[in-house]
Amino acid sequence: MKERFNTILHAPHKWELIYWWILRGAMIYALIDTLVNGRDYNGSNPPIQILANLVGMFAYEIIILFFPKKSRFFYFSPRFQNITALGFFLGSFGGAYMNLYYILPMYDKILHALGTAEAVYIGYEYTCATQLKLKKTCPKQIATLCSFGFGFILSSAWELFEFAYDQFFSHFEGDCQHWNLQKAIDTVGGRVEDIFQMFPIHDMALFAQRFPLMDTMADIVMNFVGGIIMYVILCIIPYRHRGKGDINAQILRETAEENLLVNV
Repeated sequence: MKERFNTILHAPHKWELIYWWILRGAMIYALIDTLVNGRDYNGSNPPIQILANLVGMFAYEIIILFFPKKSRFFYFSPRFQNITALGFFLGSFGGAYMNLYYILPMYDKILHALGTAEAVYIGYEYTCATQLKLKKTCPKQIATLCSFGFGFILSSAWELFEFAYDQFFSHFEGDCQHWNLQKAIDTVGGRVEDIFQMFPIHDMALFAQRFPLMDTMADIVMNFVGGIIMYVILCIIPYRHRGKGDINAQILRETAEENLLVNV
C-alpha cells in the first residue's frame, strides 16, 4: 500500500496535483454550500450530482489504491485525469451549481464537444493500457484511430441513455431530450432563443414539433466536433508513443529483458 501511495504522490507532476486540488476544492465548496443553504435549481438535486462527480475527480487515486495490478486500468497514466477532472468540474460546478446550463446559451452543447473529446482521450489511454498489459506494440496511428472510435462509442451510448431514460422512465419527469419545449422555455425565462442558438428558427410551430430531434442532432454535431479535435491533437501529439514515454520502446525493452532471463 505504501508503494501505491508513493505512486499517487510522485507519478503526477506537481502542477497536475495543484490543478486537480484547485478544481476539487471548488467542488467541495459547492457541495458544502448546497448542503448548508439548500440550493436547488430546476427541480434537480445538485448535492447528489456534485458528490458523484467529486468522487469521479479522484479516479486516478481510486485506480492506484484499489484496482489490482493485473487490471489494464492500473496502466493508465495520471495525464488522463487532467481532462476528466475538468469535465466533471464543468458539468457539476458550472452546470449544476452555477446553473450555467440555463444561464449561458450553448453551454450544454460545448460540454458535449468536451465530453466526446474527453472520451477520445480516455480511449487513447485505454488503448495504451491494453498494450502495456498484453505487452504488444502498436503503431501510434492505430492507437489514435482506436481512441477515435472509442470516443464515438461512448458519445453514442450517452444519446441512447437519454432516449431510454425519457422513453422508459417518464414517471421520474425526466426530460433529457427536451420533449417538453414549454418547460425548457419557462426555465430560461420565456425566451426560446436562449435555449437553442445552433440552428436558425424559421418556423416556430415546426421548430416546436422538431425540438427534441434538433436537440439530439445538435448534441451529435458537437460530439463529432469535439471528437475530431481531440483525434487531431492526439495525431500531432501522441504523448505515449514518443520520447521517453514511448510505450512501444518500453514493451520491447521489457520483452527483451524477459527473454534474456529465460535464456540464462
